[in-house]
Amino acid sequence: MSYFTVEFYSDVLGGDGEFAVFLPKNTKPPYKVLWLLHGAFAENHEAILYSSVCLYAEKRGMAIVAPTSYLGVYTDMVYGEKGYSFVEEVVEKAPKLFTCLSKERNDNFIMGISMGGHGSFKLAMNHPDRFYGACGFSSPVDMVYTMSILEAGRHGGGHELYDAFGSSAAYRDSVGDVVGLAKKHLIEQTPLPRLSLCWGDNEHAGPEDERLKQIFDEIGVKMFTKIGHGGHYYDTWDPMMEESLDYIMEGADK
Repeated sequence: MSYFTVEFYSDVLGGDGEFAVFLPKNTKPPYKVLWLLHGAFAENHEAILYSSVCLYAEKRGMAIVAPTSYLGVYTDMVYGEKGYSFVEEVVEKAPKLFTCLSKERNDNFIMGISMGGHGSFKLAMNHPDRFYGACGFSSPVDMVYTMSILEAGRHGGGHELYDAFGSSAAYRDSVGDVVGLAKKHLIEQTPLPRLSLCWGDNEHAGPEDERLKQIFDEIGVKMFTKIGHGGHYYDTWDPMMEESLDYIMEGADK
């Protein structure tokens, strides 16, 4: 793959922003795009270094665009970065700078690691006309619920979650309320992206992921799930990435 790092003035951040672009070989543009969102307290090259995601994308003729959200956790934080608006800015800017990237819904997919999974589901649910599929790995997707168990003293998170999300009441019915958005789309009969959520059998986010699966089953949102062996590590997620990608891409070429 060809690799580029883009540093630009971000209107959202009021300063420098960054994203990486990986372009496939032996594939004619316009390229399918995998938007890759890193986890909290990480950066955009982590998944590239510790997983086989570039190989999986190359096999499917996909480009990868990986923004650095810093500590923004894909949320316009109560106290902190505008992490969600910044990623939206990158989604708009990258195809203008790299015209080889397809803008078609059926060619755009989003993958998130840990907190990046919340970002991927959040972007996909807010822009179902832009993303054909979204997947997450060990991801606390329903942050309204995560904040509620933090407030009850049953979650290991700290002040950074309050800085980001404020409270469960404040986050409910916001652009980050993934369950609320899913219910709204069902009522309005909006076509939903194909969704996948995978986690390990020794994983602190496992109960939250299992709960989301149950809720989506109850309200009629289809989502592929798989439980691998291990904890909150890339060697747990990597074996499930190809199957997850194949699922969220299924039918896109029709």
